[in-house]
Amino acid sequence: MKKIQLIAVLIILCVAFNGCSGKPVAKNDEVNNKKVTAPGELPIVKEKVTLTLGVLDNPKIEDYSTNEFTKYLEEKTNIDLEFYMFPASGATEKLNVMLGSNTELPEVLIGFNIKDNMFLKYANVFLPLDDYIEKNGFWINEMFEKSNLENIRNYLVAADGNCYWMPYMVEQRGNEWGGKSWINQKWLDKLGLQLPKTTEDLRKVLRAFKTQDPNGNGLKDEIGFTGSKNGWNESPVSFLVNSFIYNDYGKMITVDDSYNVNYAYMQPEFKEAIKYIKELADEKLLDIQCYTQDNKTLKSLAASKDEILGAFASGSPDVLHSDNMERMKDYVALPPLMGPNGISYSYKNPSVPRCAGVITKYCKNPLAAFRLLDFMLSEEASVFARYGVEGQDWEKAKANDKSIFEGIGVKPKIRQILPYGVAQNSHWMQINPQYRFFDIAEGITWNGNVLDGEYIKAKALEVYMGKEPKNVFVKQLLTLEETSEYDELYNSIHPYAVENISLFITGRRNVDSEWNNFVSELKKLGADRYVELTQIGYDRFRKEK
Repeated sequence: MKKIQLIAVLIILCVAFNGCSGKPVAKNDEVNNKKVTAPGELPIVKEKVTLTLGVLDNPKIEDYSTNEFTKYLEEKTNIDLEFYMFPASGATEKLNVMLGSNTELPEVLIGFNIKDNMFLKYANVFLPLDDYIEKNGFWINEMFEKSNLENIRNYLVAADGNCYWMPYMVEQRGNEWGGKSWINQKWLDKLGLQLPKTTEDLRKVLRAFKTQDPNGNGLKDEIGFTGSKNGWNESPVSFLVNSFIYNDYGKMITVDDSYNVNYAYMQPEFKEAIKYIKELADEKLLDIQCYTQDNKTLKSLAASKDEILGAFASGSPDVLHSDNMERMKDYVALPPLMGPNGISYSYKNPSVPRCAGVITKYCKNPLAAFRLLDFMLSEEASVFARYGVEGQDWEKAKANDKSIFEGIGVKPKIRQILPYGVAQNSHWMQINPQYRFFDIAEGITWNGNVLDGEYIKAKALEVYMGKEPKNVFVKQLLTLEETSEYDELYNSIHPYAVENISLFITGRRNVDSEWNNFVSELKKLGADRYVELTQIGYDRFRKEK
Protein backbone atom coordinates (compact mmCIF):
# COMPACT_ATOMS: atom_id res chain seq x y z
CA MET A 1 0.00 0.00 0.00
CA LYS A 2 2.78 2.40 0.91
CA LYS A 3 4.52 1.51 -2.35
CA ILE A 4 1.37 2.41 -4.33
CA GLN A 5 1.05 5.70 -2.45
CA LEU A 6 4.69 6.50 -3.19
CA ILE A 7 4.20 5.86 -6.89
CA ALA A 8 1.13 8.08 -6.89
CA VAL A 9 3.09 10.88 -5.25
CA LEU A 10 5.88 10.52 -7.79
CA ILE A 11 3.40 10.68 -10.65
CA ILE A 12 1.89 13.86 -9.23
CA LEU A 13 5.31 15.42 -8.84
CA CYS A 14 6.29 14.37 -12.32
CA VAL A 15 3.23 16.05 -13.81
CA ALA A 16 3.87 19.16 -11.76
CA PHE A 17 7.42 19.43 -13.01
CA ASN A 18 6.91 19.75 -16.76
CA GLY A 19 4.83 16.66 -17.35
CA CYS A 20 7.87 14.33 -17.16
CA SER A 21 8.98 15.70 -20.53
CA GLY A 22 11.71 17.95 -19.22
CA LYS A 23 10.02 20.79 -21.10
CA PRO A 24 8.78 23.86 -19.22
CA VAL A 25 5.08 24.53 -19.35
CA ALA A 26 3.09 27.72 -18.92
CA LYS A 27 2.86 28.54 -15.24
CA ASN A 28 -0.70 28.66 -13.98
CA ASP A 29 0.03 31.20 -11.28
CA GLU A 30 -3.46 32.46 -10.49
CA VAL A 31 -2.21 35.19 -8.17
CA ASN A 32 0.14 36.71 -10.76
CA ASN A 33 -2.19 36.11 -13.68
CA LYS A 34 -4.99 38.03 -11.98
CA LYS A 35 -2.67 41.02 -11.88
CA VAL A 36 -2.39 40.99 -15.70
CA THR A 37 -4.90 42.92 -17.78
CA ALA A 38 -6.79 41.65 -20.82
CA PRO A 39 -4.97 41.08 -24.15
CA GLY A 40 -4.15 44.40 -25.84
CA GLU A 41 -4.99 46.42 -22.73
CA LEU A 42 -2.51 48.82 -21.12
CA PRO A 43 -0.96 48.93 -18.65
CA ILE A 44 -0.17 45.23 -18.73
CA VAL A 45 -0.16 44.69 -14.96
CA LYS A 46 -2.41 46.24 -12.35
CA GLU A 47 0.28 46.10 -9.69
CA LYS A 48 3.89 46.81 -10.52
CA VAL A 49 6.12 43.77 -11.17
CA THR A 50 9.78 43.44 -12.11
CA LEU A 51 11.26 41.48 -15.02
CA THR A 52 14.92 40.81 -15.69
CA LEU A 53 15.90 41.04 -19.35
CA GLY A 54 19.10 39.55 -20.71
CA VAL A 55 20.33 41.99 -23.39
CA LEU A 56 23.44 42.54 -25.48
CA ASP A 57 25.79 45.26 -24.36
CA ASN A 58 26.23 47.83 -27.10
CA PRO A 59 28.56 50.86 -27.09
CA LYS A 60 25.96 52.75 -29.12
CA ILE A 61 23.39 52.39 -26.34
CA GLU A 62 24.44 54.70 -23.51
CA ASP A 63 22.51 53.09 -20.65
CA TYR A 64 19.65 50.60 -20.87
CA SER A 65 18.35 51.65 -17.45
CA THR A 66 17.88 55.31 -18.42
CA ASN A 67 17.17 54.71 -22.11
CA GLU A 68 14.08 56.51 -23.43
CA PHE A 69 12.68 53.28 -24.85
CA THR A 70 13.08 51.59 -21.46
CA LYS A 71 11.25 54.43 -19.74
CA TYR A 72 8.53 54.30 -22.41
CA LEU A 73 8.00 50.56 -21.91
CA GLU A 74 7.91 50.87 -18.13
CA GLU A 75 5.39 53.72 -18.27
CA LYS A 76 3.12 51.96 -20.75
CA THR A 77 3.19 48.52 -19.13
CA ASN A 78 3.71 49.21 -15.38
CA ILE A 79 6.58 46.70 -15.47
CA ASP A 80 9.96 47.61 -14.00
CA LEU A 81 12.79 46.40 -16.21
CA GLU A 82 16.12 45.24 -14.88
CA PHE A 83 18.96 44.23 -17.16
CA TYR A 84 21.46 41.40 -17.24
CA MET A 85 24.23 42.39 -19.64
CA PHE A 86 25.76 39.95 -22.10
CA PRO A 87 29.08 41.08 -23.63
CA ALA A 88 28.91 42.90 -26.97
CA SER A 89 31.39 40.38 -28.35
CA GLY A 90 30.82 36.73 -27.53
CA ALA A 91 27.24 37.02 -26.25
CA THR A 92 26.11 33.90 -28.11
CA GLU A 93 29.08 31.95 -26.83
CA LYS A 94 28.30 32.97 -23.26
CA LEU A 95 24.66 31.97 -23.70
CA ASN A 96 25.72 28.57 -25.04
CA VAL A 97 27.99 28.04 -22.04
CA MET A 98 25.18 28.97 -19.65
CA LEU A 99 22.80 26.60 -21.42
CA GLY A 100 25.33 23.78 -21.47
CA SER A 101 26.14 24.16 -17.78
CA ASN A 102 22.50 24.57 -16.71
CA THR A 103 23.28 28.01 -15.29
CA GLU A 104 20.26 30.09 -14.35
CA LEU A 105 19.34 32.51 -17.13
CA PRO A 106 17.58 35.88 -17.02
CA GLU A 107 13.79 35.66 -17.11
CA VAL A 108 13.63 36.97 -20.69
CA LEU A 109 16.28 37.05 -23.41
CA ILE A 110 16.16 39.95 -25.88
CA GLY A 111 18.12 40.24 -29.11
CA PHE A 112 19.38 36.66 -29.43
CA ASN A 113 18.58 35.16 -32.85
CA ILE A 114 18.38 31.64 -31.43
CA LYS A 115 18.06 28.97 -34.12
CA ASP A 116 15.43 26.23 -34.22
CA ASN A 117 17.87 23.43 -33.40
CA MET A 118 18.86 25.21 -30.17
CA PHE A 119 15.23 25.25 -29.06
CA LEU A 120 15.06 21.53 -29.73
CA LYS A 121 18.30 20.87 -27.89
CA TYR A 122 17.31 22.98 -24.86
CA ALA A 123 13.56 22.56 -24.93
CA ASN A 124 13.62 22.19 -21.16
CA VAL A 125 14.83 25.79 -20.80
CA PHE A 126 12.63 27.84 -23.13
CA LEU A 127 8.92 28.30 -22.57
CA PRO A 128 6.61 27.30 -25.43
CA LEU A 129 4.44 30.29 -26.31
CA ASP A 130 1.64 28.68 -28.31
CA ASP A 131 -1.00 28.93 -25.59
CA TYR A 132 0.03 32.48 -24.77
CA ILE A 133 -0.27 33.50 -28.42
CA GLU A 134 -3.64 31.84 -28.73
CA LYS A 135 -5.17 33.11 -25.49
CA ASN A 136 -3.24 36.27 -24.63
CA GLY A 137 -1.77 37.53 -27.88
CA PHE A 138 -3.03 40.77 -29.37
CA TRP A 139 -0.41 42.55 -31.43
CA ILE A 140 1.22 39.32 -32.62
CA ASN A 141 -2.14 38.19 -33.98
CA GLU A 142 -2.51 41.57 -35.66
CA MET A 143 0.85 40.91 -37.29
CA PHE A 144 -0.31 37.49 -38.50
CA GLU A 145 -3.37 39.11 -40.12
CA LYS A 146 -1.62 42.14 -41.58
CA SER A 147 1.61 40.69 -42.93
CA ASN A 148 2.10 40.15 -46.65
CA LEU A 149 4.15 37.02 -45.91
CA GLU A 150 2.22 33.87 -46.71
CA ASN A 151 1.82 31.51 -43.74
CA ILE A 152 3.84 33.84 -41.53
CA ARG A 153 2.94 31.89 -38.39
CA ASN A 154 4.74 28.82 -39.75
CA TYR A 155 8.04 30.69 -39.51
CA LEU A 156 7.76 30.75 -35.73
CA VAL A 157 7.31 26.98 -35.39
CA ALA A 158 10.15 24.59 -34.54
CA ALA A 159 10.39 21.01 -35.80
CA ASP A 160 8.67 19.73 -32.63
CA GLY A 161 5.60 21.82 -33.47
CA ASN A 162 6.10 24.43 -30.75
CA CYS A 163 6.65 28.17 -30.97
CA TYR A 164 9.38 29.37 -28.59
CA TRP A 165 10.03 32.97 -29.61
CA MET A 166 8.59 36.36 -30.37
CA PRO A 167 9.63 37.89 -33.68
CA TYR A 168 11.54 40.76 -35.17
CA MET A 169 9.75 41.35 -38.46
CA VAL A 170 10.37 44.28 -40.79
CA GLU A 171 8.75 44.15 -44.22
CA GLN A 172 11.22 46.33 -46.06
CA ARG A 173 11.28 45.38 -49.73
CA GLY A 174 14.45 47.34 -50.33
CA ASN A 175 16.32 44.53 -48.61
CA GLU A 176 14.49 41.74 -50.41
CA TRP A 177 15.90 42.29 -53.90
CA GLY A 178 19.57 42.66 -53.04
CA GLY A 179 20.93 40.75 -56.04
CA LYS A 180 21.37 43.82 -58.23
CA SER A 181 23.86 44.72 -60.93
CA TRP A 182 24.72 48.07 -62.46
CA ILE A 183 25.85 49.16 -65.92
CA ASN A 184 27.54 52.30 -67.17
CA GLN A 185 24.81 54.34 -68.87
CA LYS A 186 27.34 57.05 -69.77
CA TRP A 187 29.28 54.52 -71.83
CA LEU A 188 26.11 53.16 -73.42
CA ASP A 189 25.16 56.66 -74.54
CA LYS A 190 28.62 57.46 -75.84
CA LEU A 191 28.73 54.26 -77.92
CA GLY A 192 25.12 54.54 -79.10
CA LEU A 193 24.06 51.34 -77.35
CA GLN A 194 20.79 50.36 -75.69
CA LEU A 195 20.43 48.96 -72.20
CA PRO A 196 20.84 45.17 -72.56
CA LYS A 197 17.69 43.11 -72.31
CA THR A 198 19.06 39.64 -73.11
CA THR A 199 22.23 37.68 -72.41
CA GLU A 200 23.26 38.17 -76.04
CA ASP A 201 22.66 41.91 -75.77
CA LEU A 202 24.99 41.96 -72.79
CA ARG A 203 27.67 40.09 -74.70
CA LYS A 204 27.60 42.69 -77.48
CA VAL A 205 27.63 45.61 -75.04
CA LEU A 206 30.57 44.22 -73.07
CA ARG A 207 32.52 43.67 -76.30
CA ALA A 208 31.98 47.33 -77.16
CA PHE A 209 33.04 48.41 -73.67
CA LYS A 210 36.25 46.39 -73.97
CA THR A 211 37.23 47.43 -77.49
CA GLN A 212 35.92 50.95 -78.17
CA ASP A 213 37.64 52.95 -75.40
CA PRO A 214 34.45 54.41 -73.84
CA ASN A 215 36.41 56.18 -71.09
CA GLY A 216 38.42 57.96 -73.79
CA ASN A 217 41.88 57.65 -72.22
CA GLY A 218 43.41 55.74 -75.13
CA LEU A 219 44.15 52.70 -72.94
CA LYS A 220 42.61 49.27 -72.98
CA ASP A 221 41.86 49.46 -69.27
CA GLU A 222 38.09 49.02 -69.33
CA ILE A 223 36.69 46.14 -67.29
CA GLY A 224 33.58 44.46 -68.65
CA PHE A 225 31.52 42.86 -65.87
CA THR A 226 33.08 42.36 -62.43
CA GLY A 227 32.44 41.96 -58.72
CA SER A 228 34.08 40.55 -55.62
CA LYS A 229 34.30 37.33 -53.63
CA ASN A 230 32.99 38.72 -50.35
CA GLY A 231 30.92 41.88 -50.89
CA TRP A 232 27.16 41.89 -50.37
CA ASN A 233 25.70 40.23 -53.49
CA GLU A 234 28.76 41.22 -55.54
CA SER A 235 28.89 38.04 -57.62
CA PRO A 236 28.31 38.71 -61.33
CA VAL A 237 28.20 34.94 -61.90
CA SER A 238 25.23 34.59 -59.55
CA PHE A 239 23.46 37.44 -61.33
CA LEU A 240 24.01 35.87 -64.76
CA VAL A 241 22.93 32.36 -63.71
CA ASN A 242 19.46 33.77 -63.09
CA SER A 243 19.03 34.09 -66.85
CA PHE A 244 19.06 30.28 -67.04
CA ILE A 245 17.92 28.86 -63.69
CA TYR A 246 17.04 30.42 -60.35
CA ASN A 247 20.06 31.21 -58.20
CA ASP A 248 19.33 31.98 -54.55
CA TYR A 249 22.86 33.30 -53.88
CA GLY A 250 23.29 30.68 -51.15
CA LYS A 251 22.02 27.14 -50.78
CA MET A 252 21.20 26.87 -54.50
CA ILE A 253 17.79 25.29 -53.91
CA THR A 254 15.07 25.63 -56.52
CA VAL A 255 11.38 24.91 -55.95
CA ASP A 256 9.00 23.93 -58.76
CA ASP A 257 5.29 24.64 -59.01
CA SER A 258 4.53 21.44 -57.05
CA TYR A 259 6.89 22.46 -54.23
CA ASN A 260 9.50 19.89 -55.15
CA VAL A 261 13.04 21.01 -54.34
CA ASN A 262 16.18 20.47 -56.41
CA TYR A 263 19.85 21.31 -56.12
CA ALA A 264 20.51 23.89 -58.84
CA TYR A 265 24.13 22.83 -59.43
CA MET A 266 22.96 19.45 -60.70
CA GLN A 267 20.46 20.75 -63.26
CA PRO A 268 21.13 20.92 -67.04
CA GLU A 269 20.06 24.58 -67.06
CA PHE A 270 22.91 25.36 -64.72
CA LYS A 271 25.34 23.72 -67.13
CA GLU A 272 24.05 26.01 -69.90
CA ALA A 273 24.54 29.02 -67.64
CA ILE A 274 28.15 28.05 -66.97
CA LYS A 275 28.83 27.55 -70.68
CA TYR A 276 27.60 31.07 -71.41
CA ILE A 277 29.54 32.60 -68.51
CA LYS A 278 32.71 30.77 -69.56
CA GLU A 279 32.35 32.22 -73.05
CA LEU A 280 32.25 35.70 -71.52
CA ALA A 281 35.31 34.87 -69.44
CA ASP A 282 37.19 33.53 -72.48
CA GLU A 283 36.65 36.85 -74.25
CA LYS A 284 37.65 38.70 -71.06
CA LEU A 285 34.20 40.29 -70.98
CA LEU A 286 33.63 38.81 -67.55
CA ASP A 287 36.43 39.68 -65.16
CA ILE A 288 37.45 36.39 -63.52
CA GLN A 289 39.14 38.39 -60.77
CA CYS A 290 35.65 38.53 -59.25
CA TYR A 291 36.52 35.10 -57.82
CA THR A 292 39.67 36.26 -56.05
CA GLN A 293 39.47 40.01 -55.38
CA ASP A 294 37.84 41.22 -52.18
CA ASN A 295 35.40 44.06 -51.71
CA LYS A 296 38.18 46.52 -50.85
CA THR A 297 39.84 45.85 -54.19
CA LEU A 298 36.58 46.32 -56.05
CA LYS A 299 36.00 49.56 -54.18
CA SER A 300 39.43 50.83 -55.23
CA LEU A 301 38.60 50.00 -58.87
CA ALA A 302 35.37 51.98 -58.57
CA ALA A 303 37.35 54.97 -57.28
CA SER A 304 40.13 54.81 -59.88
CA LYS A 305 41.22 58.06 -61.53
CA ASP A 306 39.82 57.04 -64.91
CA GLU A 307 36.44 55.34 -64.93
CA ILE A 308 37.06 51.70 -65.80
CA LEU A 309 34.01 49.70 -64.69
CA GLY A 310 31.53 48.82 -67.41
CA ALA A 311 29.23 46.76 -65.20
CA PHE A 312 29.41 45.36 -61.70
CA ALA A 313 27.31 43.34 -59.30
CA SER A 314 26.47 44.88 -55.94
CA GLY A 315 23.62 45.05 -53.46
CA SER A 316 25.04 48.32 -52.10
CA PRO A 317 26.59 50.36 -54.93
CA ASP A 318 26.59 53.44 -52.70
CA VAL A 319 29.00 51.75 -50.31
CA LEU A 320 31.14 50.60 -53.23
CA HIS A 321 31.33 54.16 -54.58
CA SER A 322 31.52 55.95 -51.24
CA ASP A 323 34.94 57.41 -52.18
CA ASN A 324 33.48 58.98 -55.33
CA MET A 325 29.68 59.08 -55.15
CA GLU A 326 29.43 61.44 -58.13
CA ARG A 327 30.41 58.52 -60.32
CA MET A 328 27.21 56.70 -59.38
CA LYS A 329 25.38 59.17 -61.62
CA ASP A 330 26.89 57.28 -64.56
CA TYR A 331 25.30 53.92 -63.61
CA VAL A 332 21.80 52.49 -63.83
CA ALA A 333 20.38 49.22 -62.59
CA LEU A 334 20.88 46.33 -65.00
CA PRO A 335 17.55 44.45 -65.22
CA PRO A 336 17.40 40.65 -65.10
CA LEU A 337 18.50 39.52 -68.55
CA MET A 338 16.43 37.20 -70.71
CA GLY A 339 18.30 33.96 -71.38
CA PRO A 340 18.00 31.74 -74.47
CA ASN A 341 15.08 29.81 -72.95
CA GLY A 342 13.10 32.85 -71.84
CA ILE A 343 14.27 32.86 -68.21
CA SER A 344 14.99 36.20 -66.51
CA TYR A 345 14.79 35.77 -62.75
CA SER A 346 15.64 38.26 -60.06
CA TYR A 347 16.94 37.04 -56.72
CA LYS A 348 14.52 37.58 -53.85
CA ASN A 349 15.33 37.12 -50.18
CA PRO A 350 11.90 37.60 -48.56
CA SER A 351 11.49 39.50 -45.31
CA VAL A 352 10.82 36.82 -42.70
CA PRO A 353 10.50 36.93 -38.92
CA ARG A 354 13.47 36.00 -36.77
CA CYS A 355 13.83 35.29 -33.08
CA ALA A 356 14.15 38.43 -30.93
CA GLY A 357 12.59 37.52 -27.59
CA VAL A 358 12.26 34.32 -25.54
CA ILE A 359 10.98 33.52 -22.06
CA THR A 360 13.04 31.13 -19.96
CA LYS A 361 11.84 28.63 -17.36
CA TYR A 362 13.27 30.94 -14.71
CA CYS A 363 10.64 33.61 -15.35
CA LYS A 364 8.46 34.25 -12.27
CA ASN A 365 5.62 35.88 -14.21
CA PRO A 366 5.67 34.52 -17.76
CA LEU A 367 2.24 35.93 -18.66
CA ALA A 368 3.40 39.47 -17.92
CA ALA A 369 6.63 38.75 -19.81
CA PHE A 370 4.70 37.51 -22.84
CA ARG A 371 2.42 40.53 -22.78
CA LEU A 372 5.48 42.81 -22.69
CA LEU A 373 6.95 41.09 -25.75
CA ASP A 374 3.57 41.23 -27.43
CA PHE A 375 3.28 44.99 -26.80
CA MET A 376 6.68 45.51 -28.42
CA LEU A 377 5.05 44.31 -31.67
CA SER A 378 2.58 47.21 -31.68
CA GLU A 379 3.13 49.90 -34.31
CA GLU A 380 3.69 52.54 -31.66
CA ALA A 381 6.37 50.55 -29.85
CA SER A 382 7.94 49.34 -33.11
CA VAL A 383 8.35 52.90 -34.41
CA PHE A 384 9.87 53.95 -31.07
CA ALA A 385 12.23 50.94 -31.20
CA ARG A 386 13.57 52.02 -34.58
CA TYR A 387 13.44 55.83 -34.58
CA GLY A 388 13.34 56.92 -30.95
CA VAL A 389 11.35 59.76 -29.40
CA GLU A 390 8.80 61.50 -31.60
CA GLY A 391 9.54 65.20 -31.94
CA GLN A 392 13.12 64.70 -30.83
CA ASP A 393 14.46 61.85 -32.95
CA TRP A 394 11.82 61.78 -35.68
CA GLU A 395 8.67 63.55 -36.79
CA LYS A 396 5.71 62.81 -39.00
CA ALA A 397 6.16 63.51 -42.71
CA LYS A 398 4.89 66.81 -44.03
CA ALA A 399 2.48 67.33 -46.92
CA ASN A 400 5.16 68.11 -49.52
CA ASP A 401 7.56 65.32 -48.48
CA LYS A 402 8.41 62.44 -50.81
CA SER A 403 9.18 58.87 -49.82
CA ILE A 404 12.46 57.19 -50.70
CA PHE A 405 10.28 54.35 -52.02
CA GLU A 406 7.91 56.58 -53.98
CA GLY A 407 8.76 54.61 -57.14
CA ILE A 408 6.92 51.56 -55.81
CA GLY A 409 3.95 53.55 -54.51
CA VAL A 410 4.86 54.12 -50.85
CA LYS A 411 3.68 57.32 -49.16
CA PRO A 412 6.01 59.24 -46.80
CA LYS A 413 5.26 58.81 -43.10
CA ILE A 414 8.43 59.42 -41.09
CA ARG A 415 11.05 62.14 -41.28
CA GLN A 416 14.13 60.84 -39.52
CA ILE A 417 16.11 63.29 -37.36
CA LEU A 418 18.41 61.04 -35.32
CA PRO A 419 20.87 59.29 -37.66
CA TYR A 420 20.79 55.55 -37.18
CA GLY A 421 23.96 53.94 -35.88
CA VAL A 422 25.24 56.81 -33.72
CA ALA A 423 25.67 56.53 -29.97
CA GLN A 424 22.38 57.52 -28.34
CA ASN A 425 20.04 56.80 -25.46
CA SER A 426 16.73 56.85 -27.31
CA HIS A 427 16.22 53.21 -28.33
CA TRP A 428 17.74 49.72 -28.13
CA MET A 429 19.15 49.57 -31.66
CA GLN A 430 16.31 47.32 -32.84
CA ILE A 431 17.31 44.25 -30.79
CA ASN A 432 13.80 43.71 -29.40
CA PRO A 433 10.69 42.11 -30.92
CA GLN A 434 8.96 44.52 -33.29
CA TYR A 435 6.83 44.57 -36.40
CA ARG A 436 7.03 47.26 -39.04
CA PHE A 437 4.67 46.82 -41.98
CA PHE A 438 5.97 48.11 -45.30
CA ASP A 439 4.16 51.44 -45.03
CA ILE A 440 6.23 52.19 -41.91
CA ALA A 441 9.42 50.38 -42.90
CA GLU A 442 9.47 52.07 -46.31
CA GLY A 443 7.71 55.33 -45.47
CA ILE A 444 10.94 57.25 -44.87
CA THR A 445 11.11 60.70 -46.41
CA TRP A 446 13.66 61.41 -49.12
CA ASN A 447 16.08 64.28 -48.64
CA GLY A 448 16.08 65.09 -52.37
CA ASN A 449 19.65 63.91 -52.90
CA VAL A 450 19.79 61.69 -56.00
CA LEU A 451 23.04 60.23 -54.64
CA ASP A 452 21.50 59.15 -51.36
CA GLY A 453 22.39 55.47 -51.10
CA GLU A 454 18.97 54.29 -49.93
CA TYR A 455 17.28 56.27 -52.69
CA ILE A 456 19.55 54.72 -55.34
CA LYS A 457 18.70 51.20 -54.17
CA ALA A 458 15.00 51.97 -53.78
CA LYS A 459 14.77 53.44 -57.28
CA ALA A 460 16.33 50.29 -58.72
CA LEU A 461 13.65 48.06 -57.20
CA GLU A 462 11.29 48.76 -60.07
CA VAL A 463 13.34 46.61 -62.47
CA TYR A 464 13.64 43.62 -60.10
CA MET A 465 10.37 43.33 -58.19
CA GLY A 466 8.06 40.57 -59.32
CA LYS A 467 10.64 38.77 -61.47
CA GLU A 468 11.47 36.07 -58.94
CA PRO A 469 10.07 32.52 -59.36
CA LYS A 470 6.61 31.67 -58.07
CA ASN A 471 8.09 29.60 -55.24
CA VAL A 472 11.27 30.63 -53.44
CA PHE A 473 12.91 28.37 -50.86
CA VAL A 474 13.23 30.19 -47.54
CA LYS A 475 13.14 27.78 -44.62
CA GLN A 476 13.13 24.17 -43.58
CA LEU A 477 12.45 22.45 -40.26
CA LEU A 478 14.69 19.55 -39.31
CA THR A 479 14.97 17.46 -36.19
CA LEU A 480 18.25 17.44 -34.28
CA GLU A 481 19.28 14.16 -35.92
CA GLU A 482 18.33 15.43 -39.37
CA THR A 483 20.15 18.71 -38.76
CA SER A 484 23.36 16.89 -37.89
CA GLU A 485 23.20 14.81 -41.07
CA TYR A 486 22.16 17.79 -43.18
CA ASP A 487 25.02 19.98 -41.94
CA GLU A 488 27.57 17.26 -42.60
CA LEU A 489 26.32 16.80 -46.15
CA TYR A 490 26.09 20.53 -46.88
CA ASN A 491 29.58 21.20 -45.57
CA SER A 492 31.07 18.64 -47.94
CA ILE A 493 28.85 19.08 -51.01
CA HIS A 494 28.42 22.83 -51.27
CA PRO A 495 32.07 23.96 -51.01
CA TYR A 496 32.99 21.28 -53.53
CA ALA A 497 30.33 22.50 -55.96
CA VAL A 498 31.35 26.17 -55.56
CA GLU A 499 35.02 25.38 -56.14
CA ASN A 500 34.35 23.31 -59.25
CA ILE A 501 32.04 25.88 -60.80
CA SER A 502 34.93 28.34 -60.65
CA LEU A 503 37.14 25.70 -62.29
CA PHE A 504 34.66 25.34 -65.16
CA ILE A 505 34.42 29.09 -65.69
CA THR A 506 38.18 29.61 -65.62
CA GLY A 507 38.76 26.67 -67.98
CA ARG A 508 40.54 24.35 -65.59
CA ARG A 509 37.69 21.87 -66.09
CA ASN A 510 35.89 21.35 -69.38
CA VAL A 511 32.15 22.03 -69.21
CA ASP A 512 31.22 19.79 -72.15
CA SER A 513 33.32 16.75 -71.33
CA GLU A 514 33.38 16.82 -67.54
CA TRP A 515 29.95 18.05 -66.47
CA ASN A 516 28.44 14.57 -66.07
CA ASN A 517 31.42 13.57 -63.97
CA PHE A 518 30.87 16.64 -61.80
CA VAL A 519 27.23 15.67 -61.18
CA SER A 520 28.30 12.09 -60.37
CA GLU A 521 30.85 13.43 -57.91
CA LEU A 522 28.17 15.45 -56.16
CA LYS A 523 25.99 12.34 -55.92
CA LYS A 524 28.88 10.38 -54.41
CA LEU A 525 29.18 13.08 -51.75
CA GLY A 526 25.51 12.53 -50.90
CA ALA A 527 23.72 15.17 -52.97
CA ASP A 528 20.60 13.02 -53.43
CA ARG A 529 20.27 12.57 -49.67
CA TYR A 530 20.91 16.29 -49.21
CA VAL A 531 17.98 17.04 -51.52
CA GLU A 532 15.85 14.45 -49.74
CA LEU A 533 16.50 16.01 -46.33
CA THR A 534 15.82 19.47 -47.74
CA GLN A 535 12.47 18.24 -49.08
CA ILE A 536 11.58 16.70 -45.71
CA GLY A 537 12.39 19.94 -43.88
CA TYR A 538 10.64 22.10 -46.45
CA ASP A 539 7.48 19.99 -46.37
CA ARG A 540 7.47 20.10 -42.58
CA PHE A 541 7.79 23.88 -42.66
CA ARG A 542 5.00 24.30 -45.20
CA LYS A 543 2.60 22.10 -43.25
CA GLU A 544 0.01 24.33 -41.62
CA LYS A 545 0.26 24.48 -37.86
